Amino acid sequence: MQRGNSLPRSGPVLVPPLPPPPRRSCSKVPNCAGLPARRGGEGDWPAVPLSPGRKEPLSDMEYCEICLVVPPDALEAVTHLLHKAGTGGVVIDDESRGEVRAYLPRDERLSRRLAALRQELEDLVAFFPGMSELRQTERFVADEDWANAWREHFHPMRIGRRLLVAPTWEAVQPRSGELVLRLDPGMAFGTGTHASTVLCLRALEELIRPGCTVLDVGTGSGILAVAAAMLGAGAVTALDIDPLAVRIARQNVVVNGVEDRVHVHYAEVRDLLTTGLAPVQLCVANLTADILAEVAPDLGRALLPGGTLVASGMVGPGVPAVQSALQLAGLRPSREVRLDDWIAVWARQR
Repeated sequence: MQRGNSLPRSGPVLVPPLPPPPRRSCSKVPNCAGLPARRGGEGDWPAVPLSPGRKEPLSDMEYCEICLVVPPDALEAVTHLLHKAGTGGVVIDDESRGEVRAYLPRDERLSRRLAALRQELEDLVAFFPGMSELRQTERFVADEDWANAWREHFHPMRIGRRLLVAPTWEAVQPRSGELVLRLDPGMAFGTGTHASTVLCLRALEELIRPGCTVLDVGTGSGILAVAAAMLGAGAVTALDIDPLAVRIARQNVVVNGVEDRVHVHYAEVRDLLTTGLAPVQLCVANLTADILAEVAPDLGRALLPGGTLVASGMVGPGVPAVQSALQLAGLRPSREVRLDDWIAVWARQR
């Protein structure tokens, strides 16, 4: 499992999930101090029209569990490829032995994704000779099997100055002024333990201003969208193209009582541009380098002039291509932040 700053599992209890507040529309969002005003989109949030061929989220699904044993020095690279393949989560069972698990939805994309992943893993032999001894097994599991297994690895952790991310099933004792973000990730990526997510959460803590408008691209479990609302954002739009992630993110929004400010859509950024939900003042995109480079033009159009993008999920070799794509999209990279081997780039819309 990815490492995080876990809390001691002793001491007083209990911070239960908040009951959901009465549903309200997000209207007349106040401007964000120091950021450009949001244009349009006031009143009830419009539905995002889906791209041709895209269906509404499914209910229960099965997943393909991929179990790998790789050289320990290749673990970071392998983890990156698994995230790039679209896995709903990655678990490092034994770092010293290079044992890792990941999950892909059992849908019409599975065969193509598995074939591409196998090829990319084979290509790693050129950089990590020990990859020639790769051991890989696959089996199908139900959604509930993963959700239960995840609980063994996810414990409360403090991130930044104010955030305490905790699973819904564990009691915690927050410090004075801490915000408790309750999460049940299920099969969706994003518990706060991965370095790319930590970089985004720290950025939100620094960039959020009262009432600002935020876009979360690739929301996963919804952790970044919920955190943005808890930190003071007035309106947050969260997007994902994984139907199960959309369902889980919506549940986590309700658990944290922020559904009056956070709306989760099964859509891509380009779908959003036809509605009044964009442009926004702040966008966070925790994806992979190749996807960030691909959607850079849409991310640029989703930001108001002077707005800020936080692009995370990259390791070193992918950063130059992303920065070039952002510049071509009219964004000016202004800051590069690192944690372990992972990098987040901040960029401002001109």
